[in-house]
Amino acid sequence: MSRPAPIVVEAEALVPRAAEWLTEALTRALAGGGRCSIALSGGKTTGPIYRQLAGKDLPWERVDFYFADERCVPPDHPESNYLLAEETLLRPLGIKREQVHRMEGEREDRDAAARDYEALLPPVLDVVVLGMGEDGHTASLFPGGSELQEKERRVLAVVGPKPPPWRLTLTLPVLSGARQALFVVSGAGKRDAVRRVLAGEDLPSARIAQAVWIMDRAAAGQ
Repeated sequence: MSRPAPIVVEAEALVPRAAEWLTEALTRALAGGGRCSIALSGGKTTGPIYRQLAGKDLPWERVDFYFADERCVPPDHPESNYLLAEETLLRPLGIKREQVHRMEGEREDRDAAARDYEALLPPVLDVVVLGMGEDGHTASLFPGGSELQEKERRVLAVVGPKPPPWRLTLTLPVLSGARQALFVVSGAGKRDAVRRVLAGEDLPSARIAQAVWIMDRAAAGQ
């Protein structure tokens, strides 16, 4: 699959452009009149995007919310991806509890939490929101990790290089199989990873071949 050409915008246009893309993606997924699914990610950029997305006029009662990854912390912890989504998107929209499927990262048995989340996932996710770290990781799939070779499991408990180390993450078969995927990347610190992905290096973020990339000029470089 050929990679879509990246969309490069000025820094101040990144958040509204990403929110617009997600609105269009959800509209496409909802066009048949049924339900659709979206998997959310954390990160500094996503909060402002979710706030703008919460202002969009969509049939939100037909959207089911999942997560691309989660730190193994309680849902009210400052590092929780769920808490970020709850504060910026889910609560402002008044989303019903039964529409939200969070990863239970606080559970002592992390493998059981991962397997239980596998049972909650739809066969295919309609929309996935992703970011990328300076090392090229996405979700909690890090360069060189054994989880990158996983073909069967859809959710894994993994150890990341930054605290808190333990995470739950969707695996590559789930992310690369999503109908629509968006990477949002900002800042000069991501420039080298962007260059490496676009040059075809085998970084985790490069494995999501169908994804559209929206980035600011600082991340895009030349």
